[in-house]
Amino acid sequence: MSRWQKWFACSLSVALVFLVLLHLSVTLGQTEGDVESLRQAAERMAETARTKFASVYPALAKQIIEDTGVKEGICIDLGTGPGALGIALAKAGNFKVYAVDINPFAVAIAQRNAVEAGVSDRFFPMLGNALDLPFKDNFADLVVSRGMIPFIEDKAAVFREAYRVLKKGGAAYIGGGFSRMLDEETVVKIVKEAWGAPQKLPMRRMPREFWEEQVKKAGITNYRIIEDRYPSGVYGTWIMFKKQ
Repeated sequence: MSRWQKWFACSLSVALVFLVLLHLSVTLGQTEGDVESLRQAAERMAETARTKFASVYPALAKQIIEDTGVKEGICIDLGTGPGALGIALAKAGNFKVYAVDINPFAVAIAQRNAVEAGVSDRFFPMLGNALDLPFKDNFADLVVSRGMIPFIEDKAAVFREAYRVLKKGGAAYIGGGFSRMLDEETVVKIVKEAWGAPQKLPMRRMPREFWEEQVKKAGITNYRIIEDRYPSGVYGTWIMFKKQ
């Protein structure tokens, strides 16, 4: 990447954070502590994605394309964080990716990462809420999310919004975990480094029946629950559905 590109990415990220934080402070009454918490959370996730989880995203992108059969078009990445999954999909398929996150610091980091990865011409980080997406109906060919859904209270609303913005024949792939494309030794090592024990994985805290209940609550009938299963257990659960 050229010096000019680095300067532009840095300037754009700084400007984005400044404008969003100005909005937050004026309209939402965010305190300095709130802002600092957002910054630290974004930086922690970026560091984890760059180190412990670095091998996960390319493997998961390959899995998503294989399972959904969607390899081009418009993709929305919900709860993108530093943009790792959306960037991996931009590289693995012919996608224009809209990477949505509620944390402005994460959006700025995702922008810089896209420039570093050479996909900034088709990867667009933006501030947004997965419960109320800023997209029209029938907009996207693919909606993905890794790691966000366990922490959202109204999970059915996320599925409902994802379904709304999908085009007919489009697919969603939402959940948490790693990828069956990775060998078990690699996955177990990541889990131990990040959580200490498989039982602490966020998606494991809710059984398969819970996810089926939530997706049905969203009014979606054409779905699959996909588990990344190994001899020692399940290390990923994904809810995949298509718009009919």
